[in-house]
Amino acid sequence: MTSTVEYLTAKRVVDDRALNRRVWDRFVAELADGVCEADEPIRIVDVGAGVGSMIARLAAWDGLPAHVSYRGVDLDEDAVAAGRDRLPGWLEAAGYDVSGRSDAICARRDAGGRESAEQRLDVTLEVGDAFSITDDADAVIAAAFVDLVALEPALARFRELLCENGILYAPLTFDGATGFAPAHSLDDRIERLYHRHMDEIRDQPGSSRAGRKLLAACPDAGYDVLEVGGSDWLVGAGDAGDRERTVARYLLETIDGALADYPDDVLGPATRARWLETRTEQLENDELVVVAHHLDVLARTR
Repeated sequence: MTSTVEYLTAKRVVDDRALNRRVWDRFVAELADGVCEADEPIRIVDVGAGVGSMIARLAAWDGLPAHVSYRGVDLDEDAVAAGRDRLPGWLEAAGYDVSGRSDAICARRDAGGRESAEQRLDVTLEVGDAFSITDDADAVIAAAFVDLVALEPALARFRELLCENGILYAPLTFDGATGFAPAHSLDDRIERLYHRHMDEIRDQPGSSRAGRKLLAACPDAGYDVLEVGGSDWLVGAGDAGDRERTVARYLLETIDGALADYPDDVLGPATRARWLETRTEQLENDELVVVAHHLDVLARTR
């Protein structure tokens, strides 16, 4: 079985390719404008931060203003531990000088001709529940998160964390389509049951159509949508490499685990095993492509 940490680390390359750059650029521009017109630093809270991939990406893609205070929160202790271990190296690769190697990291680099002579990034990664923390943030990042939680309470919670005119960036929100190539006769049935499991069977809340529901819910929840765009995963196309194979393997394992919750008269074990065996063999032979539809949403509180 693929561990969650292996998956979260590997999927950074998939997310890098999938993220909608128009929505991303608007998010970065909002950060640069100061968001809430407060004194520096810009305060970012990242809910479901995993191993810290998003702040590493912001650093690597030169998306941060001069001074940022970043707080990453995740329930998974192993993911947080991995982030604390790996994030200093990722920031150094982005040109930062890093001090502190545990839950609190301070990173600095030359601003490269900006108004400020130096960029400073203060990072904390902590184990915690995003619905229990308190903060006063200019921006909340909720990447691949909204489809795993109850939507209305999440939007209300984000508003409590955000300052007036604060920014919610919710990229990679799953939105109702899982596909595979080459085609298999069971694909439509597998997809339907997998999505139904998200909506009706699993203990965890969330929705298989979370992206469009997020768009619909924002106005009544006190948000203005600034940008929205597609951010579909395309995993395994061409020369996939080990990281993409890890992501595809984890997805197959997740789907199989969901399908196993159905009674035999809905989907028999032999049928499920046959589909999984075929897809796993295709994965190992670099023949499998997995597609997942996501939306990136950027909104502002009002």
